[in-house]
Amino acid sequence: MFCAISGEPPQEPVVSKKSGHVYEKRLIFKYLADNGKDPITGEDTVEEDLVDIKINPKTVKPRPASLTSVPSLISAFQTEWDSLMLETYELKQQYQQVRQELSHALYSHDAACRVIARLMKERDAARDALANVQAHINVPPPPSDAAVPEGGQPMDTGEDETGINDKVIQRLTETSEILSKTRKKRKAPPNLASVDEVKNYRQISYVPSLHKTTSPGITCLDLDETETFVLTGGNDRIVQIYQREEETVVGVLKGHTKKITDVLWHRKGSSEEGDIAFSASADKTVKIWRPAEKGYVNSKTINVHTQEVTGIGLHATKDYLVSVSLDSTWAFHDIETGSTLIKVECNEVNNGYSSVEFHPDGLILGTGTNDSVVRIWDMKSQTNVASFEGHTGRVTSLSFSENGYYLATASEDNLVKLWDLRKLDNFKTITLGEGAKVNKVAWDLSGNYLAAGGTDVRIFQAKTWNELAVLTGNAAEITDLKFERLVKHLVVGGLDRTLRFYGVPIDEEEG
Repeated sequence: MFCAISGEPPQEPVVSKKSGHVYEKRLIFKYLADNGKDPITGEDTVEEDLVDIKINPKTVKPRPASLTSVPSLISAFQTEWDSLMLETYELKQQYQQVRQELSHALYSHDAACRVIARLMKERDAARDALANVQAHINVPPPPSDAAVPEGGQPMDTGEDETGINDKVIQRLTETSEILSKTRKKRKAPPNLASVDEVKNYRQISYVPSLHKTTSPGITCLDLDETETFVLTGGNDRIVQIYQREEETVVGVLKGHTKKITDVLWHRKGSSEEGDIAFSASADKTVKIWRPAEKGYVNSKTINVHTQEVTGIGLHATKDYLVSVSLDSTWAFHDIETGSTLIKVECNEVNNGYSSVEFHPDGLILGTGTNDSVVRIWDMKSQTNVASFEGHTGRVTSLSFSENGYYLATASEDNLVKLWDLRKLDNFKTITLGEGAKVNKVAWDLSGNYLAAGGTDVRIFQAKTWNELAVLTGNAAEITDLKFERLVKHLVVGGLDRTLRFYGVPIDEEEG
């Protein structure tokens, strides 16, 4: 079927009632509009004379004459291929251009990140330097040519030194007498954690990621009297204050230029006045931090030592502070004025002090040395009155029991030794096992429990010395720990930057 006008198969065929010819609808309608007659017979014809033809399927339009032979098909395929290749070439050019632009953008981004990282590092260094300069303003430098007398004698610190005079000795003696009388009458609190409760110690909470990752690790900690704030020092040269109830860091104390080696809380007076914080550092200084309108400020910097300060201790009067150093000296300071009253060196100490703590009564000072000897000092005369030998490594920690009779010491030989101060002998040695390290020992306030931290945390019962609990979970060595007042909890810090709280589970404690 073909159109009588075009000679091609119609898309919409119609047939004339008068002539019987088939036409393409659009062509015949146009022809009739112009002429009004049938194009073949010449008869008068109108659109009503045309009848639509229904076809199924619709007629397929035949190929043009140009594609009816093999050569014409090959030519068409060649033309199409050439167009496709030209388009592919252009796409490759655009792709290569986009790759170059992307590479340039990534390079620029990487360079910008490097510049930003360098600028941030320089900014942090500048801030630390500024904080250190501000902290040291108006503080005289340590003397470089101070005379060193023979062992056990006071040294000239180059400051306006008043010494431990009669007034200071009277203050120490009065405090010691009051505390001694009170201690003899003191009994363990009725709600002190029992042995069974300590045996059931579990990790009840932990605080990850304290201090910076650049120099990771908590090196020391202390718990305030309200047992609400934890003071921590780190390898990152920063002291932080963590609030347990809010579970957040509420203070960051900057000023030291090297790692923090020891921290202490100090409260004297009402709670409204706030606690004073102390920090010792490998930068040879001890800093006193006092509360201000916004956080804490460095009120005094003590820099009488010539090498790393390894430990500090608070006297029972809460008026004085002691510090020990790798320069083989210990110094006694007035907290209120920040002045050094006396600095003592002993000829028998050659490699410096490693730890320090006051006896609960305050008239005796205990020091650990890198020579593995524990030395006991009389504060009135500043003389070495006893020496405990037995360790074979650096004395890492020492702790007096609250009853004043026992001294616990830890050493790099991985032993915990217990000394009777009345008989001046080692009556018990606790071996923690092969490969176990011990960095810290601490008594609870009642003197019934002793904790040792290092590879893990172990708690022992006084007198029987039975091991009550072994607490694990730390990813690195434990560096410091402290019992709460009623031994319901134990606060532990370590080189994994984590503060952990062990204690009696709440359901058991309530039961």
